[in-house]
Amino acid sequence: MKNTKRIVATMLTAGAVLSMASMSAMAADKTFQLGHVNTSSDDDQYQYYAVTFANKLEELSGGSIGIDIVTDSVLGGERDMFEGMQMGTVDMALITNFSLGSFDPEWQVFDLPYMFMDREEAYSILDDEEITGPMQENLYNMGVKSLGFGDGGFRHVICNGKPINSADDLSGMKIRLPETAIYVDAFKAMGANPTTLAFSETFTAVQQGTVDGLELPISSIHSTGYADICEYMSLTGHFYSPFQIQIAASIWDTLSEEEQGWMLEAAKAATDAEREFVQDKEQEFIDEMAANGLAVNEVEDKESLAEAASTIYDDYAGEIGQDLLDTVKAKLGR
Repeated sequence: MKNTKRIVATMLTAGAVLSMASMSAMAADKTFQLGHVNTSSDDDQYQYYAVTFANKLEELSGGSIGIDIVTDSVLGGERDMFEGMQMGTVDMALITNFSLGSFDPEWQVFDLPYMFMDREEAYSILDDEEITGPMQENLYNMGVKSLGFGDGGFRHVICNGKPINSADDLSGMKIRLPETAIYVDAFKAMGANPTTLAFSETFTAVQQGTVDGLELPISSIHSTGYADICEYMSLTGHFYSPFQIQIAASIWDTLSEEEQGWMLEAAKAATDAEREFVQDKEQEFIDEMAANGLAVNEVEDKESLAEAASTIYDDYAGEIGQDLLDTVKAKLGR
Protein backbone atom coordinates (compact mmCIF):
# COMPACT_ATOMS: atom_id res chain seq x y z
CA MET A 1 0.00 0.00 0.00
CA LYS A 2 1.29 3.46 -0.89
CA ASN A 3 -0.01 6.96 -0.15
CA THR A 4 0.67 8.31 -3.61
CA LYS A 5 -1.30 10.19 -6.25
CA ARG A 6 -3.82 7.86 -7.87
CA ILE A 7 -2.92 6.34 -11.20
CA VAL A 8 -5.96 4.48 -12.44
CA ALA A 9 -3.84 2.07 -14.46
CA THR A 10 -0.09 1.87 -14.78
CA MET A 11 2.35 -0.60 -16.21
CA LEU A 12 5.72 -1.02 -14.57
CA THR A 13 8.59 -2.03 -16.85
CA ALA A 14 12.28 -2.54 -16.14
CA GLY A 15 13.04 1.14 -16.14
CA ALA A 16 9.82 3.08 -16.22
CA VAL A 17 6.30 3.61 -14.98
CA LEU A 18 3.95 4.15 -17.92
CA SER A 19 0.56 5.74 -17.33
CA MET A 20 -2.33 4.07 -19.15
CA ALA A 21 -5.02 6.40 -17.95
CA SER A 22 -5.19 10.07 -17.07
CA MET A 23 -3.79 10.91 -13.67
CA SER A 24 -6.41 12.31 -11.35
CA ALA A 25 -5.82 15.63 -9.68
CA MET A 26 -7.29 14.09 -6.55
CA ALA A 27 -4.81 12.27 -4.31
CA ALA A 28 -6.03 8.88 -3.11
CA ASP A 29 -5.97 8.17 0.59
CA LYS A 30 -4.97 4.57 -0.20
CA THR A 31 -3.36 3.12 -3.33
CA PHE A 32 -2.84 -0.58 -3.96
CA GLN A 33 -0.88 -2.38 -6.65
CA LEU A 34 -2.81 -5.02 -8.61
CA GLY A 35 -0.54 -7.41 -10.51
CA HIS A 36 -1.18 -9.87 -13.32
CA VAL A 37 0.95 -11.87 -15.76
CA ASN A 38 -0.67 -10.80 -19.02
CA THR A 39 0.03 -7.80 -21.23
CA SER A 40 -1.33 -4.28 -20.93
CA SER A 41 -3.22 -4.57 -24.22
CA ASP A 42 -6.75 -3.23 -24.16
CA ASP A 43 -7.82 -6.51 -25.81
CA ASP A 44 -6.47 -8.64 -22.98
CA GLN A 45 -9.19 -10.00 -20.70
CA TYR A 46 -7.04 -9.77 -17.56
CA GLN A 47 -6.18 -6.16 -18.27
CA TYR A 48 -9.80 -5.33 -19.09
CA TYR A 49 -10.91 -6.84 -15.79
CA ALA A 50 -8.24 -4.97 -13.84
CA VAL A 51 -8.99 -1.59 -15.44
CA THR A 52 -12.76 -2.04 -15.03
CA PHE A 53 -12.26 -2.91 -11.36
CA ALA A 54 -9.92 0.04 -10.81
CA ASN A 55 -12.26 2.55 -12.43
CA LYS A 56 -15.34 1.27 -10.60
CA LEU A 57 -13.50 1.32 -7.27
CA GLU A 58 -12.40 4.90 -7.88
CA GLU A 59 -16.01 5.85 -8.63
CA LEU A 60 -17.44 4.11 -5.57
CA SER A 61 -14.79 5.44 -3.21
CA GLY A 62 -14.93 8.98 -4.56
CA GLY A 63 -11.26 8.69 -5.45
CA SER A 64 -10.16 7.72 -1.95
CA ILE A 65 -8.90 4.30 -3.09
CA GLY A 66 -6.65 4.03 -6.13
CA ILE A 67 -5.31 1.02 -8.02
CA ASP A 68 -1.97 0.78 -9.84
CA ILE A 69 -2.16 -2.06 -12.37
CA VAL A 70 1.17 -3.86 -12.80
CA THR A 71 1.26 -6.09 -15.88
CA ASP A 72 3.63 -8.52 -17.64
CA SER A 73 4.65 -10.49 -14.53
CA VAL A 74 6.60 -7.51 -13.15
CA LEU A 75 5.48 -8.52 -9.63
CA GLY A 76 6.40 -12.13 -10.42
CA GLY A 77 4.58 -15.19 -11.68
CA GLU A 78 1.22 -16.15 -10.23
CA ARG A 79 2.75 -18.40 -7.59
CA ASP A 80 5.08 -15.56 -6.57
CA MET A 81 2.21 -13.11 -6.31
CA PHE A 82 0.02 -15.49 -4.32
CA GLU A 83 2.85 -16.11 -1.86
CA GLY A 84 3.47 -12.35 -1.79
CA MET A 85 -0.13 -11.73 -0.76
CA GLN A 86 0.25 -14.33 1.97
CA MET A 87 3.34 -12.51 3.26
CA GLY A 88 1.89 -9.03 2.73
CA THR A 89 4.52 -8.01 0.17
CA VAL A 90 2.01 -8.01 -2.72
CA ASP A 91 -1.23 -6.05 -2.36
CA MET A 92 -3.51 -7.60 -4.97
CA ALA A 93 -3.31 -9.95 -7.97
CA LEU A 94 -5.27 -11.75 -10.65
CA ILE A 95 -4.61 -15.47 -10.21
CA THR A 96 -5.58 -18.19 -12.71
CA ASN A 97 -7.37 -21.20 -11.26
CA PHE A 98 -4.69 -23.75 -12.17
CA SER A 99 -2.19 -21.77 -10.08
CA LEU A 100 -4.39 -22.16 -6.99
CA GLY A 101 -4.38 -25.95 -7.11
CA SER A 102 -0.83 -26.13 -5.80
CA PHE A 103 -1.88 -24.17 -2.69
CA ASP A 104 -5.30 -25.72 -2.12
CA PRO A 105 -6.10 -28.90 -4.11
CA GLU A 106 -9.86 -28.25 -3.89
CA TRP A 107 -9.56 -25.69 -6.67
CA GLN A 108 -8.47 -28.43 -9.07
CA VAL A 109 -12.13 -29.38 -9.37
CA PHE A 110 -12.49 -26.53 -11.89
CA ASP A 111 -9.45 -27.72 -13.87
CA LEU A 112 -10.80 -31.19 -14.57
CA PRO A 113 -11.23 -31.72 -18.33
CA TYR A 114 -14.73 -31.13 -19.64
CA MET A 115 -16.04 -30.33 -16.18
CA PHE A 116 -17.89 -27.47 -17.87
CA MET A 117 -19.34 -27.85 -21.34
CA ASP A 118 -20.27 -24.19 -21.75
CA ARG A 119 -19.98 -20.86 -19.96
CA GLU A 120 -23.43 -21.01 -18.44
CA GLU A 121 -22.44 -24.16 -16.57
CA ALA A 122 -19.22 -22.54 -15.37
CA TYR A 123 -20.95 -19.38 -14.19
CA SER A 124 -23.63 -21.36 -12.37
CA ILE A 125 -21.00 -23.11 -10.26
CA LEU A 126 -18.61 -20.19 -9.71
CA ASP A 127 -21.50 -17.96 -8.63
CA ASP A 128 -22.87 -20.61 -6.25
CA GLU A 129 -21.93 -19.51 -2.73
CA GLU A 130 -22.68 -22.99 -1.40
CA ILE A 131 -19.76 -24.31 -3.44
CA THR A 132 -17.24 -21.49 -3.74
CA GLY A 133 -17.95 -19.78 -0.41
CA PRO A 134 -16.20 -22.41 1.76
CA MET A 135 -13.36 -22.66 -0.77
CA GLN A 136 -12.81 -18.91 -0.61
CA GLU A 137 -12.91 -19.06 3.17
CA ASN A 138 -10.07 -21.60 3.07
CA LEU A 139 -8.01 -19.19 0.96
CA TYR A 140 -8.73 -16.40 3.45
CA ASN A 141 -7.44 -18.60 6.23
CA MET A 142 -4.28 -18.98 4.12
CA GLY A 143 -3.89 -15.19 3.97
CA VAL A 144 -5.62 -14.31 0.68
CA LYS A 145 -9.10 -12.82 0.25
CA SER A 146 -11.00 -13.60 -2.98
CA LEU A 147 -13.15 -10.80 -4.36
CA GLY A 148 -14.53 -12.22 -7.62
CA PHE A 149 -14.10 -14.45 -10.64
CA GLY A 150 -13.03 -13.44 -14.13
CA ASP A 151 -13.63 -15.43 -17.31
CA GLY A 152 -10.34 -16.64 -18.79
CA GLY A 153 -12.15 -18.60 -21.48
CA PHE A 154 -12.09 -22.18 -22.65
CA ARG A 155 -8.78 -23.58 -23.83
CA HIS A 156 -8.41 -25.01 -27.34
CA VAL A 157 -5.77 -26.82 -29.37
CA ILE A 158 -3.84 -24.92 -32.04
CA CYS A 159 -1.46 -27.05 -34.07
CA ASN A 160 0.14 -28.09 -37.35
CA GLY A 161 -0.37 -31.28 -39.31
CA LYS A 162 -4.10 -31.89 -38.97
CA PRO A 163 -7.16 -30.57 -37.19
CA ILE A 164 -8.64 -32.32 -34.14
CA ASN A 165 -12.07 -33.81 -34.70
CA SER A 166 -11.93 -36.73 -32.28
CA ALA A 167 -9.68 -38.43 -29.74
CA ASP A 168 -8.16 -40.43 -32.59
CA ASP A 169 -6.80 -37.22 -34.14
CA LEU A 170 -5.12 -36.23 -30.90
CA SER A 171 -3.45 -39.63 -30.49
CA GLY A 172 0.34 -39.31 -30.38
CA MET A 173 0.31 -35.58 -31.06
CA LYS A 174 3.04 -33.64 -29.26
CA ILE A 175 1.20 -30.89 -27.41
CA ARG A 176 2.96 -28.32 -25.23
CA LEU A 177 1.35 -27.86 -21.83
CA PRO A 178 2.09 -25.76 -18.76
CA GLU A 179 3.72 -27.65 -15.92
CA THR A 180 0.39 -28.51 -14.32
CA ALA A 181 -0.10 -32.17 -13.45
CA ILE A 182 -3.85 -32.27 -14.03
CA TYR A 183 -3.41 -30.79 -17.53
CA VAL A 184 -0.67 -33.30 -18.40
CA ASP A 185 -2.67 -36.24 -17.09
CA ALA A 186 -5.77 -35.15 -19.02
CA PHE A 187 -3.88 -34.99 -22.32
CA LYS A 188 -2.25 -38.35 -21.67
CA ALA A 189 -5.72 -39.81 -21.08
CA MET A 190 -6.87 -38.34 -24.40
CA GLY A 191 -3.99 -40.11 -26.14
CA ALA A 192 -1.69 -37.14 -26.78
CA ASN A 193 2.02 -36.98 -26.07
CA PRO A 194 2.16 -33.95 -23.77
CA THR A 195 5.37 -31.97 -23.36
CA THR A 196 5.87 -29.39 -20.61
CA LEU A 197 7.82 -26.36 -21.77
CA ALA A 198 8.30 -22.86 -20.48
CA PHE A 199 5.98 -20.58 -22.40
CA SER A 200 8.98 -18.48 -23.45
CA GLU A 201 10.39 -21.51 -25.28
CA THR A 202 7.18 -22.68 -26.91
CA PHE A 203 6.95 -20.36 -29.92
CA THR A 204 10.32 -21.55 -31.22
CA ALA A 205 9.42 -25.17 -30.48
CA VAL A 206 6.28 -24.87 -32.61
CA GLN A 207 8.17 -23.11 -35.41
CA GLN A 208 10.84 -25.81 -35.46
CA GLY A 209 8.35 -28.67 -35.22
CA THR A 210 9.68 -29.86 -31.87
CA VAL A 211 6.05 -29.90 -30.78
CA ASP A 212 2.98 -30.14 -33.00
CA GLY A 213 1.11 -27.45 -31.14
CA LEU A 214 -0.22 -26.23 -27.83
CA GLU A 215 -3.45 -25.27 -26.09
CA LEU A 216 -4.52 -21.82 -24.98
CA PRO A 217 -7.62 -19.65 -24.64
CA ILE A 218 -8.64 -17.90 -27.86
CA SER A 219 -7.58 -14.46 -26.66
CA SER A 220 -4.10 -15.74 -25.82
CA ILE A 221 -3.78 -17.49 -29.18
CA HIS A 222 -4.62 -14.21 -30.84
CA SER A 223 -2.34 -12.00 -28.76
CA THR A 224 0.72 -14.28 -28.88
CA GLY A 225 0.86 -14.75 -32.65
CA TYR A 226 0.42 -18.53 -32.79
CA ALA A 227 -2.17 -18.12 -35.52
CA ASP A 228 0.70 -17.00 -37.77
CA ILE A 229 2.73 -20.20 -37.33
CA CYS A 230 0.00 -22.84 -36.95
CA GLU A 231 -2.38 -24.25 -39.53
CA TYR A 232 -5.33 -25.32 -37.40
CA MET A 233 -7.28 -24.23 -34.37
CA SER A 234 -9.71 -26.89 -33.16
CA LEU A 235 -12.31 -25.70 -30.68
CA THR A 236 -11.78 -28.56 -28.26
CA GLY A 237 -12.82 -26.57 -25.18
CA HIS A 238 -11.11 -29.15 -22.97
CA PHE A 239 -10.49 -26.89 -19.95
CA TYR A 240 -12.30 -23.84 -18.69
CA SER A 241 -9.95 -21.27 -17.17
CA PRO A 242 -11.45 -18.94 -14.55
CA PHE A 243 -9.26 -16.48 -12.67
CA GLN A 244 -9.74 -14.59 -9.43
CA ILE A 245 -9.12 -11.06 -8.26
CA GLN A 246 -7.57 -11.36 -4.83
CA ILE A 247 -6.22 -9.12 -2.08
CA ALA A 248 -3.86 -9.84 0.80
CA ALA A 249 -5.94 -10.69 3.87
CA SER A 250 -3.57 -8.52 5.92
CA ILE A 251 -4.72 -5.52 3.86
CA TRP A 252 -8.37 -6.57 3.70
CA ASP A 253 -8.53 -6.68 7.48
CA THR A 254 -7.39 -3.04 7.72
CA LEU A 255 -10.23 -1.78 5.50
CA SER A 256 -13.42 -0.39 6.93
CA GLU A 257 -16.69 -2.20 6.29
CA GLU A 258 -17.59 0.49 3.76
CA GLU A 259 -14.26 0.12 1.94
CA GLN A 260 -14.66 -3.65 1.83
CA GLY A 261 -18.12 -3.13 0.33
CA TRP A 262 -16.67 -0.91 -2.39
CA MET A 263 -14.08 -3.56 -3.21
CA LEU A 264 -16.69 -6.31 -3.52
CA GLU A 265 -19.05 -4.14 -5.57
CA ALA A 266 -16.23 -3.13 -7.92
CA ALA A 267 -15.23 -6.78 -8.36
CA LYS A 268 -18.84 -7.75 -9.15
CA ALA A 269 -19.09 -4.97 -11.74
CA ALA A 270 -15.79 -6.05 -13.29
CA THR A 271 -16.93 -9.69 -13.40
CA ASP A 272 -20.19 -8.84 -15.17
CA ALA A 273 -18.50 -6.54 -17.69
CA GLU A 274 -15.57 -8.87 -18.41
CA ARG A 275 -17.83 -11.85 -19.05
CA GLU A 276 -19.54 -9.95 -21.84
CA PHE A 277 -16.27 -8.51 -23.11
CA VAL A 278 -14.44 -11.83 -23.42
CA GLN A 279 -17.27 -13.51 -25.32
CA ASP A 280 -17.54 -10.63 -27.79
CA LYS A 281 -13.77 -10.49 -28.25
CA GLU A 282 -13.39 -14.24 -28.76
CA GLN A 283 -15.67 -14.25 -31.78
CA GLU A 284 -13.93 -11.17 -33.14
CA PHE A 285 -10.55 -12.87 -32.73
CA ILE A 286 -11.75 -16.10 -34.36
CA ASP A 287 -13.08 -14.20 -37.36
CA GLU A 288 -9.86 -12.21 -37.68
CA MET A 289 -7.57 -15.24 -37.44
CA ALA A 290 -9.70 -17.22 -39.88
CA ALA A 291 -9.63 -14.33 -42.35
CA ASN A 292 -5.83 -14.39 -42.12
CA GLY A 293 -5.64 -18.06 -43.06
CA LEU A 294 -6.01 -20.07 -39.85
CA ALA A 295 -8.33 -23.05 -40.34
CA VAL A 296 -10.81 -23.04 -37.44
CA ASN A 297 -13.04 -26.04 -36.81
CA GLU A 298 -15.66 -27.20 -34.36
CA VAL A 299 -14.86 -30.68 -33.05
CA GLU A 300 -17.14 -33.27 -34.64
CA ASP A 301 -16.76 -35.87 -31.88
CA LYS A 302 -16.02 -33.90 -28.72
CA GLU A 303 -17.68 -36.68 -26.73
CA SER A 304 -14.78 -39.03 -27.51
CA LEU A 305 -12.37 -36.51 -26.00
CA ALA A 306 -14.54 -35.94 -22.93
CA GLU A 307 -15.00 -39.66 -22.38
CA ALA A 308 -11.27 -40.38 -22.62
CA ALA A 309 -10.35 -37.45 -20.36
CA SER A 310 -12.92 -38.37 -17.70
CA THR A 311 -10.79 -41.35 -16.67
CA ILE A 312 -8.62 -39.03 -14.55
CA TYR A 313 -11.54 -37.90 -12.35
CA ASP A 314 -11.09 -40.82 -9.97
CA ASP A 315 -7.34 -40.14 -9.83
CA TYR A 316 -7.93 -36.63 -8.48
CA ALA A 317 -11.00 -37.26 -6.34
CA GLY A 318 -8.87 -37.88 -3.26
CA GLU A 319 -6.95 -34.60 -3.61
CA ILE A 320 -9.98 -32.52 -4.51
CA GLY A 321 -12.36 -34.18 -2.08
CA GLN A 322 -14.97 -36.67 -3.23
CA ASP A 323 -17.82 -34.74 -1.58
CA LEU A 324 -16.92 -31.51 -3.42
CA LEU A 325 -16.54 -33.34 -6.73
CA ASP A 326 -19.87 -35.09 -6.28
CA THR A 327 -21.60 -31.83 -5.33
CA VAL A 328 -20.33 -30.00 -8.42
CA LYS A 329 -21.27 -32.88 -10.70
CA ALA A 330 -24.74 -33.13 -9.14
CA LYS A 331 -25.31 -29.37 -9.59
CA LEU A 332 -24.40 -29.80 -13.25
CA GLY A 333 -26.69 -32.81 -13.63
CA ARG A 334 -23.87 -35.18 -14.46
